[in-house]
Amino acid sequence: MIEWLDKYFGVREKGSSVQVECLAGVSTFLALSYIFIVNPAILSQAGMSKSHVLFATILTSAAATILMGLWAKLPFALAPGMEINAFIAFFVVGSLNYSWQQALGAVFWSGVLFVILTALRLREKIIDAIPQQMKPGLSLCVGVFLCLVALKIAGLLRYEGITLKGFGHPLGGGAIPLYLGLTLILLLEKFKVRGAVLLSIVVTSVFCHVTGTAIEAAYAAPASGALFGGIGGIDLRVIFEPKMWSIILILFFIDFYGSVAKLIGLTLSTNILVGGRLPRMREALLIDGTATTVGSVFGTSSIVVYVESAVGIGTGGRTGLTALICGLLMIASFLVTPLVETIPLAATTGALIFVAIKLCPPVAELLRFPKVDLFVLVTMQFIVIATFAIDHAMLVGFFLYTALDILARRAPNPYLIGSTICLVLSLLLRLG
Repeated sequence: MIEWLDKYFGVREKGSSVQVECLAGVSTFLALSYIFIVNPAILSQAGMSKSHVLFATILTSAAATILMGLWAKLPFALAPGMEINAFIAFFVVGSLNYSWQQALGAVFWSGVLFVILTALRLREKIIDAIPQQMKPGLSLCVGVFLCLVALKIAGLLRYEGITLKGFGHPLGGGAIPLYLGLTLILLLEKFKVRGAVLLSIVVTSVFCHVTGTAIEAAYAAPASGALFGGIGGIDLRVIFEPKMWSIILILFFIDFYGSVAKLIGLTLSTNILVGGRLPRMREALLIDGTATTVGSVFGTSSIVVYVESAVGIGTGGRTGLTALICGLLMIASFLVTPLVETIPLAATTGALIFVAIKLCPPVAELLRFPKVDLFVLVTMQFIVIATFAIDHAMLVGFFLYTALDILARRAPNPYLIGSTICLVLSLLLRLG
């Protein structure tokens, strides 16, 4: 068996071993297993059952990760993106008042768009159209949005719809779990403890239950019922609603560009790359897009490549065997189903802030940007804060870079213009 695994995955060719790959798969699983608690907790705020979401999360994450290992033969794990489930729960459903069924319909069509553009090999042109300096800005926008969500859950920010109305008490009931959770994660990470985020959520949950702090947030969803109850609840008719087009586009942009950035960034300093290029990237992207469409049917938000895959790669994982081991461990997560119901939403805020920090580009990199690019980047962050919306910030960024090209008498990229027009039209249709 070991010889077959070595030959199939090309383990020795990458300077690794079956033992190292297995350890890497376990490490990746421990690093991202918190999502099986966080995703149901967040999507429950959209009115979804935690049990339904947990079933969909485990099933689609495991299937996508195993397929990533067996077909793409790359050491990446996939699961519902924290940046996307928060966007759906607190903006699409919470602020725009769409139903969770409609939100999952938007997820489905964003996945279809992802698969089509990948299959047609248009992804390179679309990615190249985004100015290089804007890509860190988009990542920062997602990080800022996650921070806003965490601060809103903790009661440190008070919103009415998408309008910021004021600030909460810094020592309020929901704030303490945030401080505790984030501090634990940072301490555990400093001492290189595996599964730091998951351990933090468990400890913070125990604290909430013992002290009676912010427990009510855990029970926002209706009665859970059977694990399979969320299958097929999706509303595919949203494609005929122009007001939803901007939602579909932003879900696509976050998933598509985010996945490409992670696939490249996670392997940049490794021998996984061949001639400076990632082998079988097309297969990896097709798995990502397909998993998003299938996951929406089963009842969860967009499936993305997880940055926590860096833990397994850092352990020495170089092949699809790492992903296969991680995927098999995901299936075993069905055993913890009863525990998920006891996790308060407030216990996940520290994890949200931590993921947001990881999405932020290094300060040294930002300081090297020309002043014009810094202006665009800062403006985008202000737009996120003012509107509680990532797509508005993306639209402003696209518009400003297109205007700068015109002012400098450079020919604007037609794909960038097309993306800008799509976002403008969808925003106008939504407002109208």
